[in-house]
Amino acid sequence: MSASQAFAANRYVIADLWTWRFLKWVVAICVAIVAVFPIWWMINVVFADPGAPVSINPRLYPTSLSSGLSKIQMILTETQYLRAYYITIAYALLTILGVLFIGSMAAFEFALFDFPGKRILFGLVMLSLMVPTVVTIIPTYLLVADFGWLNTMQGLVVPGLASAFGLFMLVQFMRTLPMEMIEAARLDGASHFKIYWYIALPLSKNAMVTLAILTFMKTWGNFAWPLIVAPRPDTYTVGQVVGLFNAPFSHQTVDVVMTANLLAAVPPLIFFLIFQRKIVEGIAMSGSKG
Repeated sequence: MSASQAFAANRYVIADLWTWRFLKWVVAICVAIVAVFPIWWMINVVFADPGAPVSINPRLYPTSLSSGLSKIQMILTETQYLRAYYITIAYALLTILGVLFIGSMAAFEFALFDFPGKRILFGLVMLSLMVPTVVTIIPTYLLVADFGWLNTMQGLVVPGLASAFGLFMLVQFMRTLPMEMIEAARLDGASHFKIYWYIALPLSKNAMVTLAILTFMKTWGNFAWPLIVAPRPDTYTVGQVVGLFNAPFSHQTVDVVMTANLLAAVPPLIFFLIFQRKIVEGIAMSGSKG
């Protein structure tokens, strides 16, 4: 191949690389616009003067900061939104603590030790991932009602403490823990619980953080279970309060409904933006190591 032919071939290769890179950026920008635009439009509707048209000539930027703040203040002071915030935060935090504690203890045993029926039990747990949640709602509700846990925090929290996905994720991660360290701790006289608490948990911090974030996102947006097990107004979660604003006969204006939806979306958005790197790192690490 002559020098001119080699130069032409390299030029075509560079052109193809630049074309491919340009197309990837175009696709990424389009996906970002599709994902972000509904949230941005909601913000524009909230921070606009009351009575301004929404569907006709939609605005691409906020027009009235004071109007938006007054709507937020009105919803927080004249409705049960703050109480719903408190209940939802407590519901999410208690669920996270329970899922991490129970899931990590079970994953510690499944990943690092052998016991009779281990494969069968783990297979049953994984089989539960294939069962739609709606199938288990009625028997779970009847069980909670028999315990007298309707309209209580334990009725909201306890049924969600056993997470099959969380167990699978932590098992995949803990299988990579060095057994030499565990055996050394056992020879030094450490008990089974101390090995779990002082060795397995610190080494599994990335997976635990990822599971905590994913559990928060799932719990905060949970609507069906709180609606079924806690229908009393003083136990409403944020999802239930937003559902009241979005009801067909709520007689609320569009900007007020959008304000309620924005207040519900802000905490998980902030949570995700702060910890998004941890989510990606934890899932990638658990998947690659598993």
